[in-house]
Amino acid sequence: MKFVRKKVLKYGLSSQRRVPAFKAKDLLAEKGMVLTERNKNCLFAHNSKESMKHWIVKCVIFKILRERQRLVGTEIEVDGGVVDVIDADNFIGYEIESKLNKKKIKEKVLQFNSLKDLFLIDISKLSNDLRNIEEYVRNKIV
Repeated sequence: MKFVRKKVLKYGLSSQRRVPAFKAKDLLAEKGMVLTERNKNCLFAHNSKESMKHWIVKCVIFKILRERQRLVGTEIEVDGGVVDVIDADNFIGYEIESKLNKKKIKEKVLQFNSLKDLFLIDISKLSNDLRNIEEYVRNKIV
């Protein structure tokens, strides 16, 4: 919890702004994620060096989940870290990474082991065509 909070403060995540540590701790204990009325179903950037492709994939995931009328969070604190996108109804996380390898996959799975499920999307393997990206993501989302 302390490490995640420090990371949240360091990066100034707008999705987690105005959520004090005690509130975050309560939300993590109660719901397993720091998702409030203010930040649910909102699309947030990480405030770091996200590539355009990373942002587009995040937007596509968000769009598809909202089409399916799911409660969605982006850049949301969970036990173990900050997940790119979360389907809060099903407690499924979506992490967008570049150049995934076995070591990175194992690290992410261990990091987000509190989630019901975690989908890793390797943007380096995706085409630059938006329709292809959307089709690929639609096939990943459950």
